[in-house]
Amino acid sequence: MRRKKRRATIIATGLHRRSRKKTVVLKNHPKLVLLTAILICGLFLGAVTVRNASEQIAEALRTVIENEIQTGAGQPIWKKFLYSLGTETLYMLIALISGLCVAGEPLLWALPLVKGMGVGLIAAYLYKTYTINGMLYFSAVFLLPSVIAAASFLFCCNESILMTRDLNRILLKNENAGAGGEMLRLYFLRYTVLFGSLVFSSALGAVLAAFFSERITLLL
Repeated sequence: MRRKKRRATIIATGLHRRSRKKTVVLKNHPKLVLLTAILICGLFLGAVTVRNASEQIAEALRTVIENEIQTGAGQPIWKKFLYSLGTETLYMLIALISGLCVAGEPLLWALPLVKGMGVGLIAAYLYKTYTINGMLYFSAVFLLPSVIAAASFLFCCNESILMTRDLNRILLKNENAGAGGEMLRLYFLRYTVLFGSLVFSSALGAVLAAFFSERITLLL
């Protein structure tokens, strides 16, 4: 009986600790959680757009996404890598520059929505057009690199929001004016680390595209 009570106490304590850790994470990173929620909303919005698209929009989506698939299937691996890295770097550069603008915060909150819509459009189009094979292709080629790139991008937006708020304090309220140089150094250092994760996700995407593009046939 004592053993059962002890075991129940240990389980309850463990659950309590895990729940406290989750609460602490949410409290310590509220902006990151909200950015993630916005990106997820973008995913659903992209899927709904494909489902309810008019003929003109559907044709435009078909052209863009089919070109994306052909890029993964018909080019050397280094070109796939550069194409993917260039696309992801564009998002990062926009976030980087926005963080250095006093009025850049509204754009930083909107960027995850656009990013999520892009992934949602690709996933929904592949499923609508190629059904099971389309989802297999998305899961094998796009899913993991997209998750890594999206996580890096969310951290970029979070860092840029913090930076633009710090700039507002320095320029408008004249707070911590002497710390501006150190803030910029840390800002670019963090972006350098996050760019490394984008390089990894682009390389992974290129390898997956090269491996699976000939093994998963997309048939209408």
